[in-house]
Amino acid sequence: MGNILDLRGPVNADTTYVDGILVARNTTITLPEITHVTAAVQAALGEHEVPLFGLVESMESTIQKIGADEGLAQILTMEAKTFEHRWVQQVTRPEGESTEGCKAFIRGIPKIAIPAIELSPGGSIELDIPLSVTRYQLYVGGKEICMVDKLAGICRINGTDYAEQVNALL
Repeated sequence: MGNILDLRGPVNADTTYVDGILVARNTTITLPEITHVTAAVQAALGEHEVPLFGLVESMESTIQKIGADEGLAQILTMEAKTFEHRWVQQVTRPEGESTEGCKAFIRGIPKIAIPAIELSPGGSIELDIPLSVTRYQLYVGGKEICMVDKLAGICRINGTDYAEQVNALL
């Protein structure tokens, strides 16, 4: 019999905190993409692209928040702050259904001072707030999946710090 994988299902609910203060519920979050910086090297049969250990391109995250309120004001101040996103997802395991907690910690600065606000009768206000990210840490079920801190020189993915080897030689 083969391995049985847990099935990850829908997100039940989520919350967003700024510097430890709850600012929004049921937001749509786009977490940063981690893209390695690459370099081209000449190989016997032509050029080959390789990742440079521990270097990652710029990271961005987006918060889509419903409504203009005090929470929006907490998010938009033009200084670096810590954003914490918590969510619960459904998990189907061989022994039955359960839920699993996930967290993402982001250190960043809003890229815009105030987002465009579109109003229409009977509609809700949806605001997109992009963040310039310097630090990103993701936990799923209590296990760290990744932690990238561009200022501290850390690029840890699944327990391996890919920048450590380079930092040790500097």
